Amino acid sequence: MEHYTARQVKRAQAQEQLLKRLDQGEAFAAICQELGLHLCKDYLSALRRRYRQGGSSWEGLVDHRHGHPSKARPGHRAWLRERKREDLALTQQKLADLYTTEFEQTISQSHVSNVLRAEGVAIPGGLRYHPQAQAQGERALPVERTGVFFPSGSRTTNGGIEHRQASDPGAESRLPGN
Repeated sequence: MEHYTARQVKRAQAQEQLLKRLDQGEAFAAICQELGLHLCKDYLSALRRRYRQGGSSWEGLVDHRHGHPSKARPGHRAWLRERKREDLALTQQKLADLYTTEFEQTISQSHVSNVLRAEGVAIPGGLRYHPQAQAQGERALPVERTGVFFPSGSRTTNGGIEHRQASDPGAESRLPGN
């Protein structure tokens, strides 16, 4: 016999009561509120299936995920993948908002990012989607912005890098008090 936590047993028994009381004709929302369950009606068919497959016992309804939510199921993952492929400029936050609107279920920005990475449609870390550069066929190189971090180097007109010479006194000589 498997060992279940008290929380798993309490939840499974509440779900069993929900199914039995629904069969008697009681209102779904009222039963859920009374039993302290937060379920949507769409979940009932899966709940009934698990109940039947478990021998019409509460043990068939035990949640083996130990409280971890099951989000982004295969259909939802495919939906996220298609939205990102349609519009590469969509951010993870915007996709999370669209997901919440579409499926009435919240999902975090980091989870969206993990799903997109697993589905192979994520933009590599540190890069941003630039529609103007994509339209012109250019690819922005990450080194083009290094002047922010390394002010001694800058691009010349011919595309090369120009460094300060050691004989060129830098900003140190122009500091107040020197």
